[in-house]
Amino acid sequence: MLWLKNTTQTPNKLFDVYLKTLSKSELKVLLVVIRRTVGFVSAHNQKERVQWAWISQSLFMAYTGLSNRSVSSAIHSLINKKMIEVKDEKGNLVHRNYERRASSKLYYSSNLLLEKTEQIQVNENACNNSVKKLHTIKQTNNKRYSEKSSQGFQKLSDIQRLQQILDKKGKRI
Repeated sequence: MLWLKNTTQTPNKLFDVYLKTLSKSELKVLLVVIRRTVGFVSAHNQKERVQWAWISQSLFMAYTGLSNRSVSSAIHSLINKKMIEVKDEKGNLVHRNYERRASSKLYYSSNLLLEKTEQIQVNENACNNSVKKLHTIKQTNNKRYSEKSSQGFQKLSDIQRLQQILDKKGKRI
């Protein structure tokens, strides 16, 4: 596989399938895991990428700008969605929050996204939450109009509208 320098190759599956379903915090945490694994060359073999990377909670927080709780929730969600794997310093896979809290070092892998055995056909049915309609926002004019004009309604400036409100209350600027 051809690896470009100073880049991190990201699986197309992330963009084509999962991007619609991931929350902002999940996406940030997943990108950090991809960066620290696929984005790093192995020290043992210059032609391979790192399979598992030790990433501390504080590093996740520094890279993503998320709180401790948001990072922990995103990791839990990504494990449940089988997008990342986490193991402790003994090599045991960790699935629950309390297991992660009990470990002093956690190693993360994004290899589940890189599996080549599963071929996914990307279309509208590939994602359960695909966008069906375009959402548009109708802007309305918030300016007030005055009926005191001989030409019908006249648009008022903000200062004129404020003056009109104060006149009704008996005050003048």
